[in-house]
Amino acid sequence: MGCLQPKQHTRIVPMQTSHNDSVFTSTTDIHSLYNFGKVLGIGSFGKVVQATMKNNSTKQYAIKIIDKNNLHGKEAQLANEIYTLKKLDHPNIIKFYEVYQSELYIYICMEYCEGGELVERIAKQQINLTEHQVQRIISKILSAVIYIHEQGIVHRDIKAENILFTEQSLYSEPKLIDFGFANKFDVVHRRRKLKTFIGTPLYMPPEVIEGDYDEKCDIWSLGVLLYSLLCGSPPFVGQSKEKLFLNIRLKEVKFESKVWNTISDDAKNLLFQMLSKDPNLRPSAKKCMDHPWFQTKQNPSSLFTDRLKSAQLQQDRTIYQMLKTYRGGAKFKKEVTKVLINQMNESDLQHLKQIFSKIDVDNSGTITVDELKSALIKEGSIVTHWEIEQLIQTIVLEEDEGIQLMGEHDGTQYQEIKSPKPLMIKYTDFLAACIDQRKIFTRERLWSLFKYFDTLNVGHIQKDDIKEALARHGRQISEDKINQMINEINPNHNNQISFDEFCQMMCDQGVDKTMNIKDEFKEPPSRVD
Repeated sequence: MGCLQPKQHTRIVPMQTSHNDSVFTSTTDIHSLYNFGKVLGIGSFGKVVQATMKNNSTKQYAIKIIDKNNLHGKEAQLANEIYTLKKLDHPNIIKFYEVYQSELYIYICMEYCEGGELVERIAKQQINLTEHQVQRIISKILSAVIYIHEQGIVHRDIKAENILFTEQSLYSEPKLIDFGFANKFDVVHRRRKLKTFIGTPLYMPPEVIEGDYDEKCDIWSLGVLLYSLLCGSPPFVGQSKEKLFLNIRLKEVKFESKVWNTISDDAKNLLFQMLSKDPNLRPSAKKCMDHPWFQTKQNPSSLFTDRLKSAQLQQDRTIYQMLKTYRGGAKFKKEVTKVLINQMNESDLQHLKQIFSKIDVDNSGTITVDELKSALIKEGSIVTHWEIEQLIQTIVLEEDEGIQLMGEHDGTQYQEIKSPKPLMIKYTDFLAACIDQRKIFTRERLWSLFKYFDTLNVGHIQKDDIKEALARHGRQISEDKINQMINEINPNHNNQISFDEFCQMMCDQGVDKTMNIKDEFKEPPSRVD
């Protein structure tokens, strides 16, 4: 009999974006981790399938399977999309989870939106949206556009087909998807514009057709979408692409069909601004959100308070209590908690998402000190400005590495000059801080999370396990940081994290109290073969 060979970690393979950024991918066999289900869609790149994790069948995922033979030199464009998605964190932007690759395919695991495309749903239900329903959808997508523009990213392909809904209900959350054409723009210096002719013809603004544009192209596209949703047809058409582009450049927007008689003057006024031929006269995404059309007829303060209280009743905890009990803890705990949030069902997080959206009154996708202070005052919590800053500092995770910008044509690089960022809470950080650990951190859940990081299935977590788990999320961090993570929670200094140590790290009350619930679930084996 031969000697048993020790299990080896799979290779971590980087992909390079057109801006020389790296996206790391795992080469673990994805079929060992996920059960693939029905096909959701087929395209020139490959297909999208519905899937569940083998150790958690309750959460649905959408996995894009890309045939490498079909990329034809577009590897950098795909890397651009993954790199962009993994940095974005907003309730109305599709969520990226993991990326894998094999000899033949690249697999991108993303949020599953069972509601389907915006246009597809309307056609199936054979209904016309009311102006109020359109207002709600556009305000949510506009919030996502505000967020990406503040990140220095322009989408360049906003259209009805690129908006999905999380659930079948018309009032579920719309999500902006498909960042394959997204690019960085110089949000600081404004000295370079984009040149590439790209996008969907019906939604292209005049300046994209002419080849000299910036992020305002997204405002035009969103204006075309708004116009189409309100009246059922686009503002500019043509029997050929050339005629369409001519009409986009020369014709003025008109409201001639009878349906416009039932549409408010505020909506028409906003459309005039969004569809201005001159991008310098076109409002920014933030200014669009300030337009009177988006202001509700109800008292915003009372609406905020009522819905906030309703969401809190499900929690039985105030916002202050939720944030105050968050202890942050070890760096590795923060990484594990992000994985936990990704694996939780939409329904489990719905109440926290509602609270986040009500606190985020400027629809920026983040919570500022002033917004949090206002929310705490409304709920009756007495807290100083200094205490609020301390709460946010405890929650905020380490900043992402700096963004390097690059000209689209000549390849000239320049660094973004970063001014000190104001304190704010990101979307996923808020969810991670507010989950009720008493209910969430059951022994079964902790065991499932532990096994996610125990990538070799040997009963403990090592340095290479953490590297592998992060690679699945398209990330890589330095050796020093991984060593710090392990040293923080490993009192034996054997470079291994046991399940007991893992539980102690995740639970404020300590491992002993965590083990009190062992009768509810089977004791995990001390060694997994």
